[in-house]
Amino acid sequence: MRITKITLAFITLGLVSLFSCVEEEEIIVPNVYVNFNISLDLPQFVALNSVNNSVKVPDEGYDDNGVIIYRFTLDEFLAFDATCPQHITISTSINLDDNGAAGTATCPHCQTTYSFFNFGQASSGYPLKRYKVKQSGSFLNVTN
Repeated sequence: MRITKITLAFITLGLVSLFSCVEEEEIIVPNVYVNFNISLDLPQFVALNSVNNSVKVPDEGYDDNGVIIYRFTLDEFLAFDATCPQHITISTSINLDDNGAAGTATCPHCQTTYSFFNFGQASSGYPLKRYKVKQSGSFLNVTN
């Protein structure tokens, strides 16, 4: 069986197309330096002593819109940039629903709702930007 140049060209083109379809994570909220500590013993963070509660730490994250810390389980915390990724040029900070007890937050501009239990997934559109959280006793360190 003889392979023609045209057949070889189609095979090569197909392989190149296949390997060029690798998805890259799209960065919506720009990367900024985040590195701060909080104490769970302080009154403003006492809500984090219960699972499914969240607090917003002001003046952190992108454009100082804040960082939301959410208690996912007894042993795990999640942190999200409070900037709504649906319209980054406006730089709107999302608001915690039910004073942080609902496990959700809503953008006051576009009404997109974000679920912390689902790792910051949006009701539609882009999810929230996540940060790393390390616990050491009653202290949390949030970094990127």
